[in-house]
Amino acid sequence: MSLLEKAKKAVKEQKKETLSPMEQLLRDPEVKKTARYLVKHMSMTEARNKLNEILEEEGKLPVRKNGKVAKITYIRFKELLPKPRKKKEA
Repeated sequence: MSLLEKAKKAVKEQKKETLSPMEQLLRDPEVKKTARYLVKHMSMTEARNKLNEILEEEGKLPVRKNGKVAKITYIRFKELLPKPRKKKEA
């Protein structure tokens, strides 16, 4: 294994460790699947509120230092959804 490969591996490991609890939650594949499913069946705002509700029941939402539960914001919610594909021209 070359030095560069070792360095890349070390950086990757460090990034995993430094993710905030909210970032870890947003990268969870199960949360992404749930968000995508909800958006198919309801509006963006309703889907986000429902996802926050579900995660709160599960106890997966991170708690802030002031004791309040952190919710997923609209911008963070949009990150969970797949990017729209560009239509190919014939």
